[in-house]
Amino acid sequence: MTQTEKQAWEQVRARGRDRFIVREGLLHRGVPFGVLFGLFQIIRIVFFRSSSEPLLSIIAGWGFATVAFGAIMGVIEWQAHERDYQKPTDEDVA
Repeated sequence: MTQTEKQAWEQVRARGRDRFIVREGLLHRGVPFGVLFGLFQIIRIVFFRSSSEPLLSIIAGWGFATVAFGAIMGVIEWQAHERDYQKPTDEDVA
């Protein structure tokens, strides 16, 4: 991580972990995943008629998968940034 990237990360850190997870995890990772997952479910139901589940159950599963995937991806990304932030840069060593 360069010094410029560290400064940018410090600004993100100052806004908080939860905000990062919601924004980067849920919105940038979870929602696209949820849309693709939802399309897959629609295609499976409409074209293959392979679902005997009630629609409410499908929607609840879709929503849970979207939130869970987004939250997990947000936490993983936060941890990766934190790990990189803690490492000394070439500029720090010199």
